[in-house]
Amino acid sequence: MLKKKLLISLVIIQGLLIISGIIAIIFGVFYKMSNINNSTKITNKNINLHDVYLLNENQFQQKVVLDNKVIFQIIEIKSKKVLKEIVIEKN
Repeated sequence: MLKKKLLISLVIIQGLLIISGIIAIIFGVFYKMSNINNSTKITNKNINLHDVYLLNENQFQQKVVLDNKVIFQIIEIKSKKVLKEIVIEKN
């Protein structure tokens, strides 16, 4: 009788862990998708050519100055996807 209750409680705990894992995966996917949509894409603005540097044949870096921020972006040439972005703010 005690073994049967222990097995049932373990099955219930395992089911709860599986459900919480599925919820965490779904939350992670939606978070990643919303983070991609909200990333700052400044590649379409008119940029001074003195602020663009070629890193290699596939990537370039651009520097953008906005108000009290300086934004450095590493961008893939073919897809114009922002690979890395660093934002420096003045105090």
